[in-house]
Amino acid sequence: MKNSIEGCTYLIHECNAMQIKQPSYKENFYCQSAYRVCNSALTDPVTDTGVNLYDIRKKCEIPGLCYDFSNIKTFLNTESTKKALHVTHKGAKWDSCNDDIYAHFIASDWMKDMSQKVSDVLNDGIRVLVYAGDVDFICNYLGNRAWTLALDWKHSTEFNAAQDHQWNNKTGLAKSSNGFTFLQVYDAGHMVPMDQPEVSLRLINQFFAGDVF
Repeated sequence: MKNSIEGCTYLIHECNAMQIKQPSYKENFYCQSAYRVCNSALTDPVTDTGVNLYDIRKKCEIPGLCYDFSNIKTFLNTESTKKALHVTHKGAKWDSCNDDIYAHFIASDWMKDMSQKVSDVLNDGIRVLVYAGDVDFICNYLGNRAWTLALDWKHSTEFNAAQDHQWNNKTGLAKSSNGFTFLQVYDAGHMVPMDQPEVSLRLINQFFAGDVF
């Protein structure tokens, strides 16, 4: 995995360089190559061990996404739920993952750097919360924390200088400044609300109430 990092990062940089210069077939080539090379080199070895990419404490016992979404799928596809959510009869059935949409992301978007979109939102004074479960591998908290610290926005210096602090009776570790918060949620995987439902409700309510983390 370590030996693959140089080639993987090269392709990612080329993918984003093409996007900046002039989008073309080369962009798609580099972006798709980056997706395939990086995933095969950096996630397949973990998957091959049987470890759950979304929760490294567990084995992946359910093929595909490793989580059991059956109860959620049943609930969201009941007529009463669809009526409450104003889903028309023309709407597709809810599923945990849409393969067609997933395929479109793989086609060109997967390896593109979208962080500037977050910078634009923050610079317009809109609050942002980025959170990650600390036992998730695929979208791990170390990588998420790294890009929040590297983000170029008008209060980046203050955010980077802000002290990490325990949040909500030590259920997470937070860094927050000028409307931007990064939160590492303890003992949670990729699906934080499934692993820590009470903690998730607290963070959502606190964020929408505008309270400081």
